[in-house]
Amino acid sequence: MIRLLSALLFLTPAPARTSLYDAAVPAAFSLPHVVLDTPMVDSMVADSTKRDSSSESDTLQFNFNNGELSFGQHKHPYILSAPKGRHVPYLEDFSLIDFNRVTGFFLGLGTPTMVDLGPHDELGFNGGVGYGFASKRWEYRLGGEFRLPLRKFQDKDTNEDREDDTSYKHVMRGIPTIAVGAELHNVTATDDAWRVSRLENALDAFFSREDFRDYYKLAGWDGYVAFRPMRNTELRFDWRSDHYESLPQNVFYGRFGGNKVLPPNPPVAEGQMNSLAISAQEEHVHTRRIETTNLFGDSVTMEQLKGHSTLAQVELGHMPGSDFGFNRYLLDARCFHPILNGLSFDSRFRFEATTGDMIEQELEFLGGPGSLPALYRKSIGGNRMLLLNTEIRINLVALSSFFHSPDFNLVIYNDFAKMGIAADGASIFQGFQFSGVSSIWYNVGVGLGWTDGIQVGAAWRTDIKADPRVIFRLQRAF
Repeated sequence: MIRLLSALLFLTPAPARTSLYDAAVPAAFSLPHVVLDTPMVDSMVADSTKRDSSSESDTLQFNFNNGELSFGQHKHPYILSAPKGRHVPYLEDFSLIDFNRVTGFFLGLGTPTMVDLGPHDELGFNGGVGYGFASKRWEYRLGGEFRLPLRKFQDKDTNEDREDDTSYKHVMRGIPTIAVGAELHNVTATDDAWRVSRLENALDAFFSREDFRDYYKLAGWDGYVAFRPMRNTELRFDWRSDHYESLPQNVFYGRFGGNKVLPPNPPVAEGQMNSLAISAQEEHVHTRRIETTNLFGDSVTMEQLKGHSTLAQVELGHMPGSDFGFNRYLLDARCFHPILNGLSFDSRFRFEATTGDMIEQELEFLGGPGSLPALYRKSIGGNRMLLLNTEIRINLVALSSFFHSPDFNLVIYNDFAKMGIAADGASIFQGFQFSGVSSIWYNVGVGLGWTDGIQVGAAWRTDIKADPRVIFRLQRAF
């Protein structure tokens, strides 16, 4: 079951996934690039269903009820949200502070997720405003949605309908649910939030003069209808009408890093883009906490992620009034599978393909954090992409009680990818040009990290002899 972060308007922290990254190797080649963000539901949830282990608990969530901050399950299961940035929203929430090569220092104020309004929380509101000191530009977002349950709430004791009981505040517990929403925005946007979070990238840019995200101006609106058949599932039809504009690079140096210069911000194809995005999301991930014994018979506690999370999307861009014509396809499937107590196999499979106009913001790229970590940032480009990231996680407390943390892991990374280019009219499955195992990009790595926390390690290329690239993340890549 799903739990939602219900909060009042306040200064927004950045999304969860973060990292500092070693980036001393020059790019293999450079292409102008930015791709559309994928629309997702907002912020954080976790599955709270009781599982097959002897003792399990979910990721901690915050609720704001009757003016008091508390912990536990949200009361409103008809609201669906994406947990811990596992999938990237159409537009990111504003952060309290940011730093990148386009806006420079950025200060923002906004909601971290939907704020519930109305006598039955039938309305949701989100928004934010911020200012970039180098770009000298104000940015804003303002959106909301109306929720309509398709099943009446029933008293759990009498099974009688309670839709007229106005003394019972939260009657909208019924699912399935329809939500209708819209948003106005004028922001500095990126398609690279799935690779690296806003906070992580700000630290990279400020301390090591590496900006792993590319930026463009996005001004317009979107409206959507969402069908939520279960608490952790959503089917969304999203109409987007946006004007794209390239942004100049205003900052060339961070505050550390010697004479190293921040990488240039590439241009995008400017103009109006209208599209219909059809997205399906399902989220079934929770933290598995068990009491067991390790190899030496000592009683220990272990934590592992368990479940799956999937996003599938088709964006249709051959629309009236649009300066571009394209279709874009995306599948992002993540699986967290405990094999044994203390041993997990976690994986992410990502497929992207674009047909139609070969515009910069519709290209796919490999390389850098969250992708192929042993390669430099976005060094391989095309309009077809396959990516498989795998992690073997060994809970160190299973080897010795000397490691007291229940979620401290030895992590072995294996990353596989294929990039291709196909002409207009080709199938989305064509253009990969497989020519044996040697045509597949492969990275291997090893590190230490917590289940939902800091990770440090190194990754190696296998196609050429090269020095390893250091991985330092404040949270796992997927």
